Amino acid sequence: MASSGAMVLAMMGLLAALVCPAAAAAAGFISMPTDNVGDHSYGVHATFCPNLEKIVLDKVAEARRWDIGVVAGLLRIFFHDCFPNYLLPTTPTIIIYKVSMCVYLVGCDASLLLEPSHLYSSERARERPQNQGLHQGALDLIQRIRDAVRDAKCTEVSCADITMLATRQAIKLSGGPDYGVQLGRKDSIDPARIDQVNQFLPAPDAKIWKLIEVFQSRGFDRTDLAALSGAHTIGKTSCPNLASRTGDAAWFVEAIKRNCPGSWDKKQVLDVDTPDDFDHKYYKNIVDGKGVLSTDMELLNDPFIKDLVHKWATDKNFFSWKFGEAMAKMARLPVGGPSEYRENCFRRNSMRETVNLTAEGFAASA
Repeated sequence: MASSGAMVLAMMGLLAALVCPAAAAAAGFISMPTDNVGDHSYGVHATFCPNLEKIVLDKVAEARRWDIGVVAGLLRIFFHDCFPNYLLPTTPTIIIYKVSMCVYLVGCDASLLLEPSHLYSSERARERPQNQGLHQGALDLIQRIRDAVRDAKCTEVSCADITMLATRQAIKLSGGPDYGVQLGRKDSIDPARIDQVNQFLPAPDAKIWKLIEVFQSRGFDRTDLAALSGAHTIGKTSCPNLASRTGDAAWFVEAIKRNCPGSWDKKQVLDVDTPDDFDHKYYKNIVDGKGVLSTDMELLNDPFIKDLVHKWATDKNFFSWKFGEAMAKMARLPVGGPSEYRENCFRRNSMRETVNLTAEGFAASA
């Protein structure tokens, strides 16, 4: 006979399935149509928007020519949008989300793009320290692509899909791998919960055990962690993120801290050798003690990951293959809950009459 605890848990699952079908379907409790959960495909837009990929490629290539920083900017937006997540409760606890007992899934749903100034204070995930300094040029690029796609009469293409495609094209144009992404998502009406942003976006001083724990909680293994860390082969970080950086290569640590005073408007390149190229030099830098962030050097404190770092330091193709796999995997993170095709990527459609791409509330990045 089932224990009382198991019976309560089963009842909780049934209750959640009845009250919150979208999240329940995504979590596997039931099978039914939902707003933003279900089968996504690689060619879902091919019929009604055949020029989508060319529109994205042209806009990304143009933006990259003017500002190489949009590549790392798109990567960061993509990761910070996809990674925070929350599922149905696995313990007999009722979690209240707004006015229902729903606990929605948020994966790659453009929830990060929602402008903080038009949200309740409890919803302003963009204002959390982990999300500070999103690249303004990358944000503007996403909206320019959205406008071009709409002009092409492609009404059912989401900002979430645009962000995925733009990130992939930016990586490819910078020397990185091409990889498939499944499309067909809508845009979330709500941002990620602040507590989930705090929990799932690692701090720049996180230890290796914490990094492994966080990535495993989202279904990523050690290889995925090592590969996705390779995104630091391009872009910059704010100088205060270097505060916890120590290590054997004291000369290097002293040099980057001297050149990067602790001001949020000052930046340090993450790859000191080839900062504008998507290559494998990031791993060589780590082997040489020249990882910029503490989390970069922490990769050497796990034997399995350390072995990958040494392999990828001399093998770009191996790294590129695994990075592409990990990015495609992230793009498949489940999504669910109320959604729409936003006309302006930064506002819910009910607020689209106040469109202003340069509105205050965006944190600019050098």
